[in-house]
Amino acid sequence: MRAILSAFGPTELGYAARILAACILAYGASLLLGFPEGYWSLITVVIVVQPDLPGTVSASRNRIIGTLIGAAVGALALLGRDHGLPTLPLYAAGLVPLVLLTAIRPTLRLSCITLTIVVLASGSGATIILPMQRVAEIIIGTLAALLVSLVHLSARRATAGSA
Repeated sequence: MRAILSAFGPTELGYAARILAACILAYGASLLLGFPEGYWSLITVVIVVQPDLPGTVSASRNRIIGTLIGAAVGALALLGRDHGLPTLPLYAAGLVPLVLLTAIRPTLRLSCITLTIVVLASGSGATIILPMQRVAEIIIGTLAALLVSLVHLSARRATAGSA
């Protein structure tokens, strides 16, 4: 194990530690809030934590905007399914505009992923609950990533200021 760790410098180990810390924070918050599929907050952490704060902020913004768009389109598709329409054509009808949007703004590609999760991986239950839970889980992961990144930046500045 020591040989493996010695291959990494302080920058890489710090980045890995931030991802782990944010995952722990997001998982704890998801458990505390009782989300049945809190792993979406962990996936979000891995997506949005970047080596630097500006990268994390940018990835967080893109994740939340893409999630909100995909969840909204997914909620419409689920409403159609609740009214007896078949899932696959509803999914395709939602996916086409999101793919076109992604072609114009690649940072919104997560809208397609959220649509897929909401429509194709949805269980039974109230239609609007699933998209709302996904959004909440993703916001938890995003907030955990931002908090850990901000704490890290503050600690680095405090260390640099005392030197």
